[in-house]
Amino acid sequence: MGKIIRAIFFILILIFVSLEIKAEEITQEQTLRAGTFIKVINLAEFSTLTSDIDDEVIFLNTQDMYLYETNIIPENTKIYGEVEDVLEPVEGRDGAIKIKITKMITPDKKVYKIKGHIYSDNGNYLGGKETLPVYYRKVPHYTQRLRPMLKAVPLNVPEMGKHTVIKPGAELFVIIEEDIKAK
Repeated sequence: MGKIIRAIFFILILIFVSLEIKAEEITQEQTLRAGTFIKVINLAEFSTLTSDIDDEVIFLNTQDMYLYETNIIPENTKIYGEVEDVLEPVEGRDGAIKIKITKMITPDKKVYKIKGHIYSDNGNYLGGKETLPVYYRKVPHYTQRLRPMLKAVPLNVPEMGKHTVIKPGAELFVIIEEDIKAK
């Protein structure tokens, strides 16, 4: 009889320890590491023509983001940012705009301060592409066994750049620059 009581007591201790470990896992903070990309949708139009530095822009997270089994960033989380820099269009280059991300608010009204940018392969500037030349000169191109052909060679006169406009519904990526701790 004593062995049965010890065995039951031992099983109860094992169950208690495993429940305590599971509860610790649930309450433990999860960290979303720097360098993580979040896919977002632009909610309102902004451009290099109408935006000034420190204007607020709002984006919407399109899908749940999980870390293991914890939903770190739920769907429909609003991500807020500010215009950090605006480059006007000039001759040879379109206008460009840089957006820094400052906070996000989840659907259940939790506010997280975050640091990030809207990602672009142009140094995080949206737009800023080079423009085409305005004038071309016709130059004869000689080849063997064929008559000479005229070839269009661009001159060093680029066309004037255009303003960059980001429309509502545009899919963009936020790159996180500091770790986010989710509770």
